[in-house]
Amino acid sequence: MSNAGTEAIASLDFLRDEWLGFGSRLADFVAAAEREERCVLLPVLAANLVLSMNSTEGRTLAARHLARARALAAGANEREQAWLAATEAWLAGETDRSLRLHEDMVARWPRDLLAGKLGQLHAFNAGDAEALLRIGERLHAADPEGRFVGGLHAFGLAECHRLDEAEQVARQAIDRDRRDPWCHHAVAHCLEARGRLLEGVAFLESMADTWEGCNSFMYTHNWWHLALLLIDLDRTDEALDLFDRRIWGIAPDFCEDQINAVSLLARLELRGIDVGGRWRAVADHLRTRLHEHYVPFLDLQYLYGLARAGERSAVTEMLASLEDRAEGARPFEREAWADAAVPAAHGMAAYAAGDHGEAARLLGQAMPHLQKVGGSTAQRALFGAIHLGALRRAGWNDAALARLQADERERPSVPWTKRALGDLYRRVGRTEQALAAEFQAEQLARRYAREQPT
Repeated sequence: MSNAGTEAIASLDFLRDEWLGFGSRLADFVAAAEREERCVLLPVLAANLVLSMNSTEGRTLAARHLARARALAAGANEREQAWLAATEAWLAGETDRSLRLHEDMVARWPRDLLAGKLGQLHAFNAGDAEALLRIGERLHAADPEGRFVGGLHAFGLAECHRLDEAEQVARQAIDRDRRDPWCHHAVAHCLEARGRLLEGVAFLESMADTWEGCNSFMYTHNWWHLALLLIDLDRTDEALDLFDRRIWGIAPDFCEDQINAVSLLARLELRGIDVGGRWRAVADHLRTRLHEHYVPFLDLQYLYGLARAGERSAVTEMLASLEDRAEGARPFEREAWADAAVPAAHGMAAYAAGDHGEAARLLGQAMPHLQKVGGSTAQRALFGAIHLGALRRAGWNDAALARLQADERERPSVPWTKRALGDLYRRVGRTEQALAAEFQAEQLARRYAREQPT
């Protein structure tokens, strides 16, 4: 670092530990960055921190921090110049360029964990699992037992469906540091993806005491992962209780808390659960999001939350704004916005309005492109679940059956999937297969009831 005194270095070390440890004191770093008068990295990293809020307010603050950074940039070294360029690209909407710059930084300075974290964030928002993994592998190769490295590497492995390796890397890191919530998160992805439901619940509950000091994103998101496992175990009342106590209301104006809430309520409804007036409480915090369009993955969930709350005028306005955003998309992001987000948004609005045939058609059009909207495999599964719901309700039995059979092959341990298969087999006159699927569902449900801790 150039022009960095003792206080600046301490502030940057503090930021690394708080950001990668998902601490709740990140505002203390922003305050330090605002006081800094020499070291360019402090305002640069403050700009990245507020950009990660994915809000209009965050972008306004980022522009102010970047202006201060430019004023301190004389004599900045190569790494600091790369940080400045990557941050300017992000603010300008050139996230593809920002990702490339972060990958270059990690290649040259693979112990810069914040460069890796931000690079992975851009890869995540672009649905680029391969870039997630490339960055994680470089960090791991440079310092395989370093603090925070295991979680960054494991998440990239998990998103590339290398689940055994991901779980091993994450658990080894947990053995070194039990309090690493990103490693807990990686293990949750692995267990949920393979249908190891009871094991997943036991694991997350055993780690939950360590999340109390986390920021709202990590706190609510790891509880969200536990709720997904509970839903698949038919313990939907417990999942709804987690929504009320652990997932919604911690930081309701933060984008990540909002999508955790939307996604969980939607999944509960798809399993036939009445969530009461909870949609209204969430929608009250979504109306300011209609024209932001920073990450399509976020937009789709904002829109569905508004639609389920009956905010018809807001939904209409947001759909029109999304179409404008897609029309002006840069070449690197056109598939995400035009081919995926626009038809998916119209399809989800149609589903919320009860037009299931139109929802099935539009979501089917978007599905081949949906990875590009961003988010994790587990998070994007929401869109597939809504598409399946539309297929079933519209009576598109063959397409719904194919989807359910694929789901059942991938995770044969979910009772609901077998029950849904039984229902579809009956619809198409395959009585023997329906009986077999229903029997298997009942056997699974009984086993889970026996093994559930009291």
